[in-house]
Amino acid sequence: MFMSAWGTNQQNAVQTNAPKVTYGEEYFRDRFKNNLAQAVDIRMALVARENCGKTGLALSMLDEEIKAGQKVAVFDVDNSAKSTVDYIYPNAENIMVIPLHDETDDSIFNEDNSVNHKSLLDKTSWFVNILADEIAAAPDEWGGVIFDGGSTFLKWCEHAMRTSLLDRGVIETEDGTFNQKEWRERNRLNRGVLNRLHSLPVNKVFFTFHLKDIKEFMDDGTGKKVMMSVGEVPEWEKGTMRLFSQQIFLARYMRKADLATGVKGDKKLAEGEWAVKATIEEMKGKNMEHLGSTHTILSVKDNKVTWTGLPMLKW
Repeated sequence: MFMSAWGTNQQNAVQTNAPKVTYGEEYFRDRFKNNLAQAVDIRMALVARENCGKTGLALSMLDEEIKAGQKVAVFDVDNSAKSTVDYIYPNAENIMVIPLHDETDDSIFNEDNSVNHKSLLDKTSWFVNILADEIAAAPDEWGGVIFDGGSTFLKWCEHAMRTSLLDRGVIETEDGTFNQKEWRERNRLNRGVLNRLHSLPVNKVFFTFHLKDIKEFMDDGTGKKVMMSVGEVPEWEKGTMRLFSQQIFLARYMRKADLATGVKGDKKLAEGEWAVKATIEEMKGKNMEHLGSTHTILSVKDNKVTWTGLPMLKW
């Protein structure tokens, strides 16, 4: 028996503290079996500024599943995923793009036509729960999920939080200041959906996020202090970092850097040529040997687009 390795006192203590559960060999074997069944390969964050290939890279890492006929769900939070899907897989019937901020959906708008962010969150949660049921009913039919717009979703959560604070009289205007502890409500709303997506019984789940500038007052060379960008960080709630076993940061490169737009410089590129490069910042489990490496995933020269992706990552 599994429990025989435990002393009588320890066994009695466990059973006393959890009287509704019978702790024995069968219980632990079921727990191990369930944990193994929930083991996943990819819970990946793809982080970049706009138009750097985040969605395309996620789709490329689902290419084998898509071509095998497995289903893929794309939560189109940023309202830009459908065009990418249609461009790469124009005839694919097994990719389901879910438009959340749909202009034709009256349920997400208030009477004055402003966006009702609480309704947007409810709609997102509803779709995630429906998808969870669909995957659980036929897990072999599903290849993966893409949540395209984690930074935008976090803003939805903040708007919903501010509306709630306004309704409760905590703040007088939607952009009013409030106690730091109130941010817990935004974080709770955000993590509730991300955690649910993370726990889906499917091997591959991708989350995309934007980068935002870190700005400070700097000397412009004339002795005048001006606000300048001194770096960039992911636009996510930092407590969610632990969800991602893999993190890949993407950036656009040209011959000359343009800090205002986040374009980085690479003198190896010719004038008019540009590229998107991916740096593997986190890689737990498989493919750890590629941690810290940078690879060109897309290049454009003489109006010719060449897609490379990250074929060295094997799952």
